[in-house]
Amino acid sequence: MLCEECRDELSSPIKIMPEQIQPHTSQPTMAALIDLWGRPHRLEPRMLIGRQVDGQGLAILEPSVSRHHAQLTLDHHEWAVRDLGSANGTFHDDTLIASPVAVHEGSRLRFGHIAFYFVEDVSQLPSPQLGRTMTAQISPQERRAAAAPPATFPVEPVEPVEPVEPVEPVEEEEHTDLGLPVMSFKLHEPTGGGGGLIEIDGKRVQLTMTQFELMALMIKRMAGERHQPELVRGFVRSSEPIADLSWDTRDPNENHVKQLVRRVRRALQKSEVGDLIESRHRFGYRLRAIPRE
Repeated sequence: MLCEECRDELSSPIKIMPEQIQPHTSQPTMAALIDLWGRPHRLEPRMLIGRQVDGQGLAILEPSVSRHHAQLTLDHHEWAVRDLGSANGTFHDDTLIASPVAVHEGSRLRFGHIAFYFVEDVSQLPSPQLGRTMTAQISPQERRAAAAPPATFPVEPVEPVEPVEPVEPVEEEEHTDLGLPVMSFKLHEPTGGGGGLIEIDGKRVQLTMTQFELMALMIKRMAGERHQPELVRGFVRSSEPIADLSWDTRDPNENHVKQLVRRVRRALQKSEVGDLIESRHRFGYRLRAIPRE
C-alpha cells in the first residue's frame, strides 16, 4: 500500500474505481506504473496509454484520458514518455510535456487527471507486511512508491505485526462532494481588533480575527464563482490566506494555514454547524456550501 504522502500526490478531483485501470500485456518488462491503490502495472517495451487499447497497453477508462493518450517506450535501456496529441495533456512531475521526456525511478506521470509513479524494477519494491485481516502502511524512501505484489503471485503468510499507534495525518482528508447545500451566512465584522461572529443558518459561531477572515474569504470566493462548475468552484489556495490574513506570526506558511483550518473546523463543529471546510490536494480549501443570495 502507498503511504499517505504518496497517495495524496496521485490523488485527483476525479474519483475512479480500481476496475477502471486495465493492463493488457504479453511480455512485460520489470518496469511498472504504480497506481493510486499501490498496484504495479508492468510495462511492455512499447506501451500505449489510453482510454481505448486494442492490443498491448494500459487502458484507463476515464473521460479525461484520450482514446490514444500517450506512449511509454524503452530504448537503449532508457524509458521515455511522449504525448500523442491528447486533449488534456500528459504531465511529468506536474510539468506538461510537449516532446518526449525521459522518465526515471520515482517519476510521477499523469495522463489527464489520472496519475502514477514510475518504477524501473518491481522486484526491488519492498514486500508489504500483511496478515489475513490487517494491513500495514509503507512509508516512502527516497520517493520510491511501495506496492503489494500482483494477486497472481503467491504470498507467504507472515506473523501478525504489532499494532502501531495512530499518528495525525500531515494533510487533511480530501473530499469531492457534489450537490453542495445552499446555506445562509451573515458576517458581523469584528470591531476594536476583536474576533468576529458568523451566523450560519441561524447558528452563531464566534471566531478569532484570523479565523473570521478565512471564513469571509471562502464565503466571498464561493459566492463570486457562480459561473464555475461545482466540482471546482470556490477554492482558495494556501498562498492567498498566507498573503492576506491578519496573522499573529511574522512568517506564516502553509503549516499555519493547516492549523488555522483545523481550528475553524473545530469551532464550526462545536457550534453544531458541522464541517463546512473541504480540502483538496492541489486545489486548496473551500466552503462546503453555497451562500444564499
